[in-house]
Amino acid sequence: MSDIEIIIVAIVEAMDCFAVAVSTGLSKSGIPYSRALLQALSFGVFQGGMTLLGFFLGGFAEHWFNAIGTPIACGILCILGGRMIWSGLREGMGEGHRDENTAVRNLTVANVLLLSVATSIDAFAVGISFAFVKANMIFVTSAIALASFIMGIAGFEIGRHTAKRFKTKIPEIVAGIILIAIGVKMFL
Repeated sequence: MSDIEIIIVAIVEAMDCFAVAVSTGLSKSGIPYSRALLQALSFGVFQGGMTLLGFFLGGFAEHWFNAIGTPIACGILCILGGRMIWSGLREGMGEGHRDENTAVRNLTVANVLLLSVATSIDAFAVGISFAFVKANMIFVTSAIALASFIMGIAGFEIGRHTAKRFKTKIPEIVAGIILIAIGVKMFL
């Protein structure tokens, strides 16, 4: 497998991270850069780690992981997306006031880890496929981790800047819909 092909795979693998980061940026404009950086770093670590884990476990765990892992990832994304939609609708109806601390509380370390696990499920399958081709796994893992990190930061910034232009909770509702759509896409 050539270096160009590996870089393309890395970018494709990072697209889920990008979409989730855009959703996070859209729905939580009051999040400090340190929290967004933690999310991007977590995406990179989980994407690279799951790729490497898939490579080492090979075909042994593929059947189990596809049978169990994908519905779990779908459920995580749908629950988090539903919470975003509910929060946007509830605040849109005038129930409660949202401050910047609310946004920080909603992007907890636990939520970051859940999003990282959910977006990295397919990286495991990619790692399994790399077990059957000759590829430099240090380069593969590094490329996927770096692409996921960069896409996580870029997506968050795009979402954050877009959310600043809106004075309604529509971006948060759209973000929830995006997360649910990613979850359903993974399941199907």
